[in-house]
Amino acid sequence: MQIKQVINNNIVFSEDEQGNEIVIVGKGIGFRGQKGEELDTSKVEKIFTLKDQKEKDHFMLMVGEIPYEVISFGLRVADYIAACCSKSIDKRHLLLPLVDHIYTTLERYKQGIHLEGNVLWNIRYLYREEYKIGLDVADMMISAFGLPIAEEEANYITLHIINAELDLDPQDGYKATAIIEIAVNTVEEHFGIRLDRESADFVRFITHLQFFAKRMIKNTFWDEGEDEISRLVRYQYKKAYECTKQIIGKLEEKYHIKVEESEYTYLAIHIARLLKASE
Repeated sequence: MQIKQVINNNIVFSEDEQGNEIVIVGKGIGFRGQKGEELDTSKVEKIFTLKDQKEKDHFMLMVGEIPYEVISFGLRVADYIAACCSKSIDKRHLLLPLVDHIYTTLERYKQGIHLEGNVLWNIRYLYREEYKIGLDVADMMISAFGLPIAEEEANYITLHIINAELDLDPQDGYKATAIIEIAVNTVEEHFGIRLDRESADFVRFITHLQFFAKRMIKNTFWDEGEDEISRLVRYQYKKAYECTKQIIGKLEEKYHIKVEESEYTYLAIHIARLLKASE
């Protein structure tokens, strides 16, 4: 591989065999490098592709101000998250916002500024697997940089993981979480129960809500119309269906979007399972 552009001592642009521009990261890989020279492949730590000009601009801005050790750490963390998470992770979608977040977090702690994590207190219950990974990342930050990173930081790491799982923009993680919280709180209020956050049915419910939230944010609902299954669910799971209407009514009012009938059906089935498990 040849150098196409030297970004700094540790990052260069090159091309893959198909002619796609790629980013190559490695300690000292760009030191005294010149365009057209062969790369020292022994120094390569990571190779990845930027999907568009917007992502490239973001990357160039990031490497201009973030130290190499933080970028290298972010690369290791992204690999760790992808390896530990049971859901598919787009590391390219994860890497840039994650590295940016890690850097700003480290800078905040150096200045003695801590964010209040209680606004995201429910994340540990809504995303159990991802939150556990977030805790591990917080511990990794403590070990790597020697700063007293608080446990609450795992909440924000969890949001980045969720965004990468669902292919959402960083700001949409809060919206997805709000949608899920509205649904969970409405079920508990409607039936006067406390759902078991540790149950398999609750985990399945949350997984369904994650992808429902993604469809809502991107306005890509299933549009299957009314079919025999829908009519059967309305008849067989009347209580769950009434609760579903209440949830969707709140979401439609809050986010000014129309939810398709087929979404009612699958949501009602999950609620019915939760009710059966709580009996």
